[in-house]
Amino acid sequence: MSALRKLWSLRRRRPWFVAGSLGVLAFLLAYPFVHWWLQSAGIAGRFGYFDLGAYRSAVNNWLAGDPLYVENDDGGYHGSYLYPPVFVLLFVPVTETSLLGLSFRQAGVLLNVVSVGLLWAGLQAAVAGFGLSLAWYERGLLLWAVAGFGPVVVSMQLAQVSVFLAALLTFGLAGVLYDDPDGRLAACTAGAATAVAGTMKLVYAPVGAHLLQDRRRFAAAIATGLALAGLSVAIFGVDSHLRYLDVLTWGKGWGESRAPYPPYLWLPPYYRPFHAVGATAGLVARAGLTAAITAVALLSADADVEVETFALGAAAIPLIAPRVYTQDLAVLLPAAVALLATELRRADGRPLVPVVGVWLAAVHAYGLLALVVLLNDHVVPALNGLLPWTVGPEARTVAALGQPGLWAALLLVGLAMYRVAAAASKPGWVDGR
Repeated sequence: MSALRKLWSLRRRRPWFVAGSLGVLAFLLAYPFVHWWLQSAGIAGRFGYFDLGAYRSAVNNWLAGDPLYVENDDGGYHGSYLYPPVFVLLFVPVTETSLLGLSFRQAGVLLNVVSVGLLWAGLQAAVAGFGLSLAWYERGLLLWAVAGFGPVVVSMQLAQVSVFLAALLTFGLAGVLYDDPDGRLAACTAGAATAVAGTMKLVYAPVGAHLLQDRRRFAAAIATGLALAGLSVAIFGVDSHLRYLDVLTWGKGWGESRAPYPPYLWLPPYYRPFHAVGATAGLVARAGLTAAITAVALLSADADVEVETFALGAAAIPLIAPRVYTQDLAVLLPAAVALLATELRRADGRPLVPVVGVWLAAVHAYGLLALVVLLNDHVVPALNGLLPWTVGPEARTVAALGQPGLWAALLLVGLAMYRVAAAASKPGWVDGR
């Protein structure tokens, strides 16, 4: 049975889920036209492929024998290449000196086409892993819906790698689904894909939660990480890696990088989940969530919740990472697919939750803009005329707490955590064993 027919067959048993799913699908299919209007109105930014310049510069620096990491006059690395040295190799084909000889715009288009194509293929592999077939027209609708997912659009505007990493995670999910005790290929695929994503952007490390539940996937991830490290040192030398450590010390949220802009000073990529509670409380919340995910993943290793654990780790990235952006919310797609499939299999399932999560992530950028405009232009002036005190910080807190992407991540993490924790067993020392 095709996906849409399967969905329609649930209309009597799960009417709210069917209505919500069709509504979100319609939104995703319509969004490219909405974004075109936003762009023509000067609200949405252009497809400038800004991050592509950093990738191409890194390749050119390497080929010229210059440092990969270029320090700015202020001592930071903002606007420069920020990933481990070995991943420079991925961007060689999109430089003007490659065999393809691509212009800047052609290179941006190619990077986006490959990234979206891989994400589309990975989602199809995951859907097939859940035993669901897609008709040819449904594959086309899926491609259009992926291209209409807000974080994917923001990533494409920047020519960022977030979509590519989300694609890797969908193949990792497929590996988890096809994994069985008699086969190694699926386990290796899941472990390798997770390791590549988690080392290219170290802030994606939470997705490795499912590795704690399977020795083969864990071993594959370790082997992949060691292979990447060895290849990186062999090609780029020790000095480049010492410079990379300096980049990590500087930051993206954990070092001396510049302070993040608050969400109410709006731009499409802005996403600050813990801005309302402050830096210290945010750090405590991240540490606590990391510890909780690690604990429930280990305690549920013998239960059949590997898919839910994968979803938990992927969905937690936008909450645990020191700093991520709107485009990084693309990782919520494989998490939502995993939870949607597992919730539909449960008699007490809540499949509408991941559907709502996808919609909230999709509208994050311009939903936040609408909230900021509403508060700044209407609510605050009206209240300042009625109340004896000035409204300002309160409205900013509302904007920070109202970030749609924040609630998307909280919904998915909450549901996945509930399922994994419910399957966890007490360690032996609790009962004195």
